[in-house]
Amino acid sequence: MGSKLIYVDNTSIGSKHEMFNASSLKMFSEIYDEVTFYSSKTVKINIFNILKKIPDNISFKYLPVINAKRRISGYLFAVTALLTSCYILIKTNRNDVIFFNYTVLWGLSIQLFLSKILNQKVIFMFHGELEYLYDSKSPLNSLSSKALRKIKEKNFTPPKNVYFCVLGESIQRNLKKYVSNNFYQKTISFEHSYIFRKKVKSKKNNDGFLRIGNIGEIRSEKLFIDNLIKFSKLLESIKKIKFYSIGRIFYNKDLLEKNGIKTIPDSHVRRLSRSEMNNYMSMLDYVIFLYPKDGYILRASGAIFDAIDNEKPILAIKNEYFNYLFSKYQEIGYLFENTEGIFEYLNNINQQNTSTDYKKIKHQLSPEIIALHFKKELEKIKFL
Repeated sequence: MGSKLIYVDNTSIGSKHEMFNASSLKMFSEIYDEVTFYSSKTVKINIFNILKKIPDNISFKYLPVINAKRRISGYLFAVTALLTSCYILIKTNRNDVIFFNYTVLWGLSIQLFLSKILNQKVIFMFHGELEYLYDSKSPLNSLSSKALRKIKEKNFTPPKNVYFCVLGESIQRNLKKYVSNNFYQKTISFEHSYIFRKKVKSKKNNDGFLRIGNIGEIRSEKLFIDNLIKFSKLLESIKKIKFYSIGRIFYNKDLLEKNGIKTIPDSHVRRLSRSEMNNYMSMLDYVIFLYPKDGYILRASGAIFDAIDNEKPILAIKNEYFNYLFSKYQEIGYLFENTEGIFEYLNNINQQNTSTDYKKIKHQLSPEIIALHFKKELEKIKFL
């Protein structure tokens, strides 16, 4: 009997996290003989559109996911996600491996209990929520916050066949400082892969303006907003630069535009489609990342892979995750100590065609290559 993985996405609707889902699903299809993909129908449609050709060893099964738009539906979403997690744990054959692509944090204790008594092989995937291990301003509910406190305790003892996964070696390495040794010893990691396009169209304007853009969501995170506004103010002295925000805005859009940041129509009320994002990014000369230095200690950035996919050079403030990526893929751009460093670079720029080998970088970050490395991790813990 061949190896089998149960891939579970019981928290996403539509295009949410679509690239991580699509690329990691493809990665697992390279590792396991059979992959059963549980998700909502809208997630399936978006992921399968990205994958284009679906590997023969992937099959789909429906899971209900509530669209949490209001408080009551939010509660229903939380309860449904926990129930479907329990359902998967109970019904899955013990010889198969279960991968939860987003951990239902508020129900982690129940899931760990079930995993233990059923002796299931389980991988819980962690993302940005880990940053609240050290950020006191956590928006998480009380049960989720309690789960994070629990994994910091010395007496935390995960079940024998349960492992916790993060995106990349740098995050795994940094995690040691914030969690118990018992939790840390059960962590594994794989790099964030991506379904890259082979051909990218550029729509640069030859009007003498340099176009730069912040890509990804803008939220009311003080240090990030401070960097964004400060940088925009610096750019006022360079007349031939246009600064864009490309992505969903969960902030005061008028304030951004008042400070010289051009936004996409309706981006404050809706999420841009992938084709829209790519279309707007095609006109850029550089992609800018102004996250604070302590912003990416325990989480990865999907937006940086969007920049690579669009073959745009990156200018960013140094942080743990970017330092790690740039040490492996040095041709993707430049890192700076602060916003002033990026400004000085742009102020003295001599535009030339870059010699970045994007074909090579995209190959290195493809699901097929990442699978080769992660397969060794899974063999070590006897999940293969």
